Amino acid sequence: MRSEGFDVIILDAGNLFFKKENISPGTPTEIGKATAEIIVSSFNEIGCDAFSPGAKDFAAGLSFIQKMQKKANFPFISANIQDINGDRIFDPYVILDSDDISLGVIGLASPFNNSEVYVQDPVEALSEFINEVDAQVDIVILLFDSEEADLTKLNASNLPIDLIIRSKAKTQSSDGGNRKVPAYSCGDRGKYLYQFDLHYAQLNTKFIDIAFHEKQISRSQKKLNKMKQGNVVTDLRTMYKDDPITLKKIDTYELQIEKAKDAMAKSINTITIKKHALDKNVLDRPDILNIVETEKSKRDELYGPLPPSKDHKHIRHDHDGDGIPDH
Repeated sequence: MRSEGFDVIILDAGNLFFKKENISPGTPTEIGKATAEIIVSSFNEIGCDAFSPGAKDFAAGLSFIQKMQKKANFPFISANIQDINGDRIFDPYVILDSDDISLGVIGLASPFNNSEVYVQDPVEALSEFINEVDAQVDIVILLFDSEEADLTKLNASNLPIDLIIRSKAKTQSSDGGNRKVPAYSCGDRGKYLYQFDLHYAQLNTKFIDIAFHEKQISRSQKKLNKMKQGNVVTDLRTMYKDDPITLKKIDTYELQIEKAKDAMAKSINTITIKKHALDKNVLDRPDILNIVETEKSKRDELYGPLPPSKDHKHIRHDHDGDGIPDH
């Protein structure tokens, strides 16, 4: 993520360590734990500004994720994941400052079942201190391992959130411009890196996803053009004057175009998104690769290599299928 005043901010919204919420004892679990340690070592070298644990990160138990927290030189944050006594396990947020701008990054998760933790209602937890964070920063970012219902509830709450990055969904969302608060699910199972560029000009002003509105205009215009049946200069209302259903569709598409253009024209703070394929556009880091290869060798000596995943043939640079890119 980039923002005016910052170079690059690296954030992770959770479900980083394991693929499932529950894992059974045995060799595969030990391999998974060793892999999680490799991930933390790599993140330590890459640099991470905040990590918000999700439900799957607790698959090996509370003591294991606390062990990973001690191993990490980056902050674990969560506003609503508590121990069984009702005490927060992590700091709820972190504030990142530069000379020109200040960011508040908050961790949050939808409720999940785990005998060692209690997950407070996310909107209730957020409401307890969001004004405290908002008073200290220019932009508030939420890292949210969220169910759709909780995301809807959050949007209805009118809490001062500027951007939400989700980790629950498996696919990239394209609705960032269609909600009160722009929300994005990166998805793609670790195959891509998402770059969010925030262009900030004014306090207390919504971020507008320019690409979302450009796509809306393009989609609606294509549908209108298709109705013209090859005659680009025809008047659609005259052409379909006796077809009320089609006239209603024309009204809808034209209104969508009008709203999108209006949103773009009035935009002050904007957001643009770039998607980087990890096997094409991201340059290798020999130092990171050395950490990964060294730690994988140690892991494999202890437990043997992880069996290839079912998606192995689709991941060009994950040759042993363990979820960590080889190059």
